[in-house]
Amino acid sequence: MDKYHIFHQLHKQQTGFVLPNAWDLSSAQFIQASGAKALATTSWGIAASYGLQDGEKIPFSYLLSLVKTLINHLTIPLSVDIESGYSNDAHVISQHVLSLAKLGVVGINIEDSDKVTSQLRSLDQQCTIIEKIKQTLDENGFEKLFINARTDTYLIEKDPYELTLARAKAYENAGADGVFVPGLCKIEQIKMLVNALNIPINVMAMADFNCPKIAFAGGVKRFSLGNSLYDLVGETLKKHLTQLGNNEPPAIKLILNTI
Repeated sequence: MDKYHIFHQLHKQQTGFVLPNAWDLSSAQFIQASGAKALATTSWGIAASYGLQDGEKIPFSYLLSLVKTLINHLTIPLSVDIESGYSNDAHVISQHVLSLAKLGVVGINIEDSDKVTSQLRSLDQQCTIIEKIKQTLDENGFEKLFINARTDTYLIEKDPYELTLARAKAYENAGADGVFVPGLCKIEQIKMLVNALNIPINVMAMADFNCPKIAFAGGVKRFSLGNSLYDLVGETLKKHLTQLGNNEPPAIKLILNTI
């Protein structure tokens, strides 16, 4: 069974699966060693590891280099967060995806927000981008690569459900294999969206939405951890190092227990 098949099958199980997100090789190896069936990258964590903010602040070449390293050291399927594609040009974006496909990734996330304006791209523009990605992958023998179309409606709009539904249906028709809606937390709206689409729904862990079982009960097939692991590692380090700085003996034991 190849990695593409494994990744697609994870989205077809009766219940959903948790997808952890890595930001470097060591975090990816920890995730793999934990028994995860697949993993994804987190753009937030990768940018932060370079001391930068999220939002395509690192060159695409940096992401490409990291992905190459991950592929060379991992045995489980890897999906890559390419944010909005590091361009607004459909051809350029499709070539970015193709370069990742050639390295061996099994999937990508592509967002519909413009990193320059911080607003949603037009629906036509985003559908054109998804169609171009799909066409390019198909023409180059990568038709199995999972295109996860992310919509940022819940992060930008005040009353986002109807807009989300319209975009999700359009992305499905454009060739997306799944729809990713970070910020979607209400179980009633999750169920309605699941019932309206023929492709799997992906949501993301949030501060007030961190129970995958609840999401799976609503029909979600993929629960992404996003930047939560990166944040957890950072907070854990700060907590224990602060205790060490205060000369509290239990801190050393805590660190050893964490390790």
